[in-house]
Amino acid sequence: MTSILERLARPSTAFEPKTTRDIFALRLAQKLRDAPAAAHYSALADEHSAARLLTAYRRTIRNAPDGDLGRRFHVELQRASDNSSDIRSANLLAVRVERRSIASAVFSGERLEYTQMRHLSSTKEKALSSAVGFINWLLESFAIESVALEALAGTAQIQRQTLTNLITQTLRDRMLPIWQISKPELLGALGHPALKSRKEVREVIATIWPILAGTNGQTFIRDAAALGLYVQTERLFILN
Repeated sequence: MTSILERLARPSTAFEPKTTRDIFALRLAQKLRDAPAAAHYSALADEHSAARLLTAYRRTIRNAPDGDLGRRFHVELQRASDNSSDIRSANLLAVRVERRSIASAVFSGERLEYTQMRHLSSTKEKALSSAVGFINWLLESFAIESVALEALAGTAQIQRQTLTNLITQTLRDRMLPIWQISKPELLGALGHPALKSRKEVREVIATIWPILAGTNGQTFIRDAAALGLYVQTERLFILN
């Protein structure tokens, strides 16, 4: 049997996630400052439950925050129990705002439950009204507990920024927590080495959910799905 130390000593390679479990494993490796060994953590995720891995991660961060996190994690993993009750599935709405459209993805935990695209009028007032109506419909149709939006750069188009601001205010009026995720965060979280473009992010998402492959509306829906998957994965580490 290959020892833990022998596994850790293996040369690192690039890691391209193909499942939601791979995304979890990659984020675990990154948080343990061991991203080059992401493939090894993916193998661990096949062997152990997420609950056990998260228990080992929590103990590692608490007991050795400045040490060799990767090695300490493997020690804690051998001691950890499997308490699945530590993980609770939360409902999230992920939204990708464009100048003339809004793409949405609804998650329950890491499970993608629903996607929808709404095209907007070229008339500003109609577009704003339609955007708010679409968001309100989604919130009323699903038991949404929080929302993920892309944090726009200062160079974002005025219409896109206006729509995002209005949607943000609508969510705040409902007292919903908002996760604002930047493009660089997504690029760094969905591959090792970090992805270089939004196109690569979309390719990862299409691999995980082939039903989202395609053009037109599916392109922006993949962006929304990437936001949602990132946030739902991050939530596991925060709660556990």
